[in-house]
Amino acid sequence: MSETQGRRRFRLVLGPSSVALLATLALTPAHAQNRSAQTGAVTFAKDIAPIFQEKCELCHRAEGMAPMSLATYSEIRPWVRSIKAKVVGRDMPPWYVDKTVGIQKFANDRSLSDREIDLIARWVDGGALPGDPKDLPKAKAWPRDDVWQFAEYFGRPPDLVVKSPDYAMPAVSQDRWWEVRGTPAVPEDRWVAGTETRPARRSRKVVHHATTMLFQKETAEVRDLVRSARTGKIDPSVLYPSDKKDDPAKLLDPSPSGQAFSEWAVGKNGELYVEHDAGQFLRAGSEIGWDIHLNASGEATPVEVETAFWFYPKNTLPRYRAMMTPFGYAQSYDIDIPPGQVSRLEGYTTLPAPAIILNFQPHMHFRGKAFSMEAIYPDGRREVLNSVPQYRFNWHINYVYAKDSAPVLPRGTVIKTTAWHDNTAANKFNPDPAQWVTFGQRSVDEMAHANEVVIYISDADYERIVAERKKAGTTTQQQQQ
Repeated sequence: MSETQGRRRFRLVLGPSSVALLATLALTPAHAQNRSAQTGAVTFAKDIAPIFQEKCELCHRAEGMAPMSLATYSEIRPWVRSIKAKVVGRDMPPWYVDKTVGIQKFANDRSLSDREIDLIARWVDGGALPGDPKDLPKAKAWPRDDVWQFAEYFGRPPDLVVKSPDYAMPAVSQDRWWEVRGTPAVPEDRWVAGTETRPARRSRKVVHHATTMLFQKETAEVRDLVRSARTGKIDPSVLYPSDKKDDPAKLLDPSPSGQAFSEWAVGKNGELYVEHDAGQFLRAGSEIGWDIHLNASGEATPVEVETAFWFYPKNTLPRYRAMMTPFGYAQSYDIDIPPGQVSRLEGYTTLPAPAIILNFQPHMHFRGKAFSMEAIYPDGRREVLNSVPQYRFNWHINYVYAKDSAPVLPRGTVIKTTAWHDNTAANKFNPDPAQWVTFGQRSVDEMAHANEVVIYISDADYERIVAERKKAGTTTQQQQQ
């Protein structure tokens, strides 16, 4: 199974969902069952099926995005050697964050433990025995592919769904970026508790990633937030939700490029804010648009993207406003990678107020090699928040922190991002090591930033949260000092 196949045909779905095991062992030879029972060997039914059900069938099922289904013993048996190689090499399931450093508690962790990897390897080496069908785990039901993943979390369908206009990607083409604005879709001011972006199933083989953009009027302070946040010169109180209406005369027209609101990629499908008592704001009359990166697949393909919104109840305000912030993006314009070289680029963002970072999502292209995000505290101490030593462009995985492990950082903390790019022939994903590579949107160009969701909080709440985490024993290493 190649990485290119993985990008075109896999989709990692974030958020809670149910699964189904379609295992059929009626044709299992009796002597194989007896042998496994007599020897106490590792078997599919007892040891391996539960792992595949929990960690693999998410994509590897009849209606999944993977190139083959791995839901039954008969489906898995021809692939066992390849499965072992992928599992032992930690290529599958796709989860590339370094397990030896940084935060390790994630809400969407689909990785295999060392014990699970050892079990699978021993099962394959022992002859991939089927085992007794009576040992199979209870079957679970997968949701339909057209079901919104966050609907289960919220207990209801989305409150608003906005669909992109029709577009067609030619069979043969260079990368394309389809940037489009829709009609005003918001009849009244609402606070968003969660949002999910997704391409239609037929479009996923050409959509590399899709960013939902918001075109709405803002005050000058909020409009300039992202630009100002990169220099650490903002007053975070401008973000705090309020019942007070903004003066229409003081609202600025939307930025022509809009502001990033939500994203789908292979490894990400949306954002949840409600767990942190935060939300994104939709102003009445605002337009929803999309910035969609497309790759040709060899056949003409219709492109359709939808974005779903779950709102807070009317007249209910979240405590804070969440914002999408690309850490290190400003420094990405300095990317300059000579042919045949490995390069390193650092980016720095100063937090102008205490902040909660909800996720870790590095973004690079074909030559991306490794990426790390580090906190440099105001007193000079340093802490690696997370690192991806083996970056995979085909998987833009969004590592979502568990609520009690999301880093809570003091005012003045510097977020340092470090990106390594490999423009040598040793990089098997490198399309042309003879090219000089600079910043750009095309996959053959490069980027080097982290797409983060940030909540700026008050100093009082920062002290309260740190105290609560110390009491619970869930603070970061540096905060405990």
